[in-house]
Amino acid sequence: MRVDRNRGICRWGAVALAGFALLAFAGPCPAAPYHPEAALSVQSEYSAFKSAGRPHTQVWRIVPESGPSGRTLLRFFPEAAPGAAALCEISIPGPGGSGAIEWTGASPGQQKSGAGLLLLAGFPAPCDVLPAVTAEGGATYPETVEAGGRVFVRNYRVSAAAMAVAEARAMGYLRTELAAGALLIMVSVTDEAGRPMVKQLWSADGAWWLFEETPVRRSWLIP
Repeated sequence: MRVDRNRGICRWGAVALAGFALLAFAGPCPAAPYHPEAALSVQSEYSAFKSAGRPHTQVWRIVPESGPSGRTLLRFFPEAAPGAAALCEISIPGPGGSGAIEWTGASPGQQKSGAGLLLLAGFPAPCDVLPAVTAEGGATYPETVEAGGRVFVRNYRVSAAAMAVAEARAMGYLRTELAAGALLIMVSVTDEAGRPMVKQLWSADGAWWLFEETPVRRSWLIP
């Protein structure tokens, strides 16, 4: 989701499955990415690493609220602990709005992104935010991190490719019902060495991703 989404947010519907070509979407935009209208549940499965044990699972409740200046606040709660405080919160500019994506949590504390890409590597909740990429081949996005009074910039490659529902279901990416002809987009992020960081599968008109994968976690939107 780019901060200047006034040019790009409605182009999430920009997919033609034939030939894996991604096209501009000329019709109305029924949903804005990362702006769900109601609370939703996501099930995460965490890598067992070298252990022979079964992967740990966790269900997250993601609750949206209206924030100041048209922003959306997303709070992530562990569903198994009703009444517990949110583990983290994301503040996102509203559709057509401007400003940074802001993340607040227990650790690393606070993080901001003005480039539309927010990565929380190793954080347990599935709260990475990706730009809306509509062109095959993608683009490079910077991530700025402050540490010890110094500023470090890392560049990431963000790309998109269309995917058929049948393929997504065969890969185990779907735990919700979709029409066979629904348009899906896989958005992927790699680092400067080409190593995968995160990928998210979206419905072309979705407000939240259907599937997310990082090196240590896989997550699904569940009914």
